[in-house]
Amino acid sequence: MMLSRALFAFLVTTSLLIGPGAYYVSAAEDAPKDQPTEAKREEKKDEKSSSKDHDKKKEHRDKHDHDKKDGDPKKKPSKEQDKPKNKPKQDKESKKDAKSDEPKKDDSQKDDSQKDDSKKDDSKKDDSKKDEPKKDEPKKDEPKKDEPKKDEPKKEMKPEAKSEPKKDADKKEEGKPQGEPTPAKTPEPKAEMKPEAAPDKPADKKPEEKKPEPKPEVSPLPKPAPKPDPRKMAITELSNVDADFAFQGEYYGKIHLPGGTSESAGLQIIARGDGNFVGRQLRGGLPGNGWYNDQKIDLTGKRAGDVLILTQGDYQVVVTNQKATIVNSAGDTLGVLTKVQRRSELLGLKPSSSAVVLFDGNSVEQFVNAKINDKGELQIGTETKNPVQDFRMHLEFRLPYMPFATGQGRANSGLYIQGRYEVQILDSFGLPGEFNECGSLYRTKSPDINMCFPPLSWQTYDVYFTAARFDSEGNKIIPARITVQHNGILVQDNYLIPNKTGAGKPEGPEPQTIKLQDHGNPVVFRNIWIEYLGGPVVSSTPEAETLPTPAKK
Repeated sequence: MMLSRALFAFLVTTSLLIGPGAYYVSAAEDAPKDQPTEAKREEKKDEKSSSKDHDKKKEHRDKHDHDKKDGDPKKKPSKEQDKPKNKPKQDKESKKDAKSDEPKKDDSQKDDSQKDDSKKDDSKKDDSKKDEPKKDEPKKDEPKKDEPKKDEPKKEMKPEAKSEPKKDADKKEEGKPQGEPTPAKTPEPKAEMKPEAAPDKPADKKPEEKKPEPKPEVSPLPKPAPKPDPRKMAITELSNVDADFAFQGEYYGKIHLPGGTSESAGLQIIARGDGNFVGRQLRGGLPGNGWYNDQKIDLTGKRAGDVLILTQGDYQVVVTNQKATIVNSAGDTLGVLTKVQRRSELLGLKPSSSAVVLFDGNSVEQFVNAKINDKGELQIGTETKNPVQDFRMHLEFRLPYMPFATGQGRANSGLYIQGRYEVQILDSFGLPGEFNECGSLYRTKSPDINMCFPPLSWQTYDVYFTAARFDSEGNKIIPARITVQHNGILVQDNYLIPNKTGAGKPEGPEPQTIKLQDHGNPVVFRNIWIEYLGGPVVSSTPEAETLPTPAKK
């Protein structure tokens, strides 16, 4: 009986609770959200009269709302489906509330919570629309619940705060986020990482800044070979000469003069480097062969390919194919001269029976610190072992081709007798023959004629020397005497040397050696021999003063 009564009471209370609740839910859905319902007005009046009953009902409503909120947020069942789930809890609460005579008030309060839930559902529907995101609308409705409940503890805010992130999560899962991202999920930290990439750029620029600094940019010192010092460039082999060398040299022939006469003429052409030339036309022939300091015509010109043109005013000499055509100012051809290669008559002269061979290409026993090149030629910078007084000497020398050099820098060396008197060795081909040129007593006496051949030609010196005489007290009583043949032609004829020449040693009675001067140019020697004509001490006797000299030619 007790069980049957309990079941009957349960069914009665359930019907009372469910029936009016369904009506108010539907009415709340149809009612506008902004207007307050009649249930809310009654609720405000009832709260003042029954505060204790209201607390019990509030606990029942909190449990009811909490059960709803604990459900799956993804599955949103209708409000009618939620009612059967809440039946057990409502039955327990109905037993407590059956004693009270206010079921309608409780139902109205439940309806209010359901209306709030419906408002939340409506807000979700509105948020799903992309036209106007309104995340804050549910928060605006929440204070409406709390306004009539000033005395109640704010327990309802905690579940609602938990439910809102669920709603946001549902919106993100549905792919419909309308509001701005929360600060924790904003890409701002990523944007802050971009400046961190900025230091990488200067790191990339550092190697670029080092590019101009690298050592490879420091170019090596230019080699002197491509652009040699013109004053030091010396060619010693015919295989290494330039194109100008073929035009340099001596030309000989006959020219026709006005009136039908003809005469011999010589031409000397000197290369000055880079196609530049100077020359001189000699009346009567070449030096030592028809011309003896006679009339001459000085010329200048420049090579253009295989043709060299030398001029003086309207007077012109055209050189090509080893021939020189002379044209006067009127345009008449006077004659054609042919290139010749002269050779000294004394070249290769063999030593006499009384001579001592100083160098024959094999032995250097007669010299100090002597060097021989790979062709068996004696190099400069040496001197004889034995001192000399009176002697006759033969030697042959060859000058390097130095087209850019001039003056004393053009194949310079010297034959220093006793270290006191210098017979100059120099490339003076085509020059006037000054006191410091080839065949001269350096800075003392010019040669009688300039017999210098072109460079890379073997030339000869034949020297006859008588030393100065001194008395017993060391006073000079007779000066030294010298005769020089250059390429077989007499250029110094029994000349009395007044004193030492140039940088020579002071004169004295002591015999001294013969030195081959090193002036920095690769001059070479061969076939050197000597005849000693006096003893180590020279007496002032008439026999010693008379030395044989070659006849003039």
